[in-house]
Amino acid sequence: RRYMAVVESEISPAEGEVKSYLKENAAMQMYSTNDEKNGQLAITQYRTVKSNGRFSLVEVQLQTGRKNQIRVHMHDLGHPIIGDRKYGSTCNPIGRVGLHAASLRFKHPITGQMLHFESIIPEKFNYITQNK
Repeated sequence: RRYMAVVESEISPAEGEVKSYLKENAAMQMYSTNDEKNGQLAITQYRTVKSNGRFSLVEVQLQTGRKNQIRVHMHDLGHPIIGDRKYGSTCNPIGRVGLHAASLRFKHPITGQMLHFESIIPEKFNYITQNK
């Protein structure tokens, strides 16, 4: 699974890995914990594709697939996904959450055939991260 996200400001370092255990609170919001007995392991790798200082276009690869994993991990880094108020975003310049599934691969549950889908990045993602 590969995703593209537009996050607030510029991530430093420009690429890396976030590893935590995710747990859901009573308000049904996921959060990170270091307690492996109270959460599910979540591993996210990220790489900045481009940034203009205010926003960054980030490629995200999931090693695990936990609920709201990307949203929580970007928030943990201090760079929430734009438009994602639930996980700390303070702006919504494109009128939607800045998260896009760029590539998905999975086995069909009935035929067993491996399926692979690719989707182009929304133009708004490129426009908002252009150097200005």
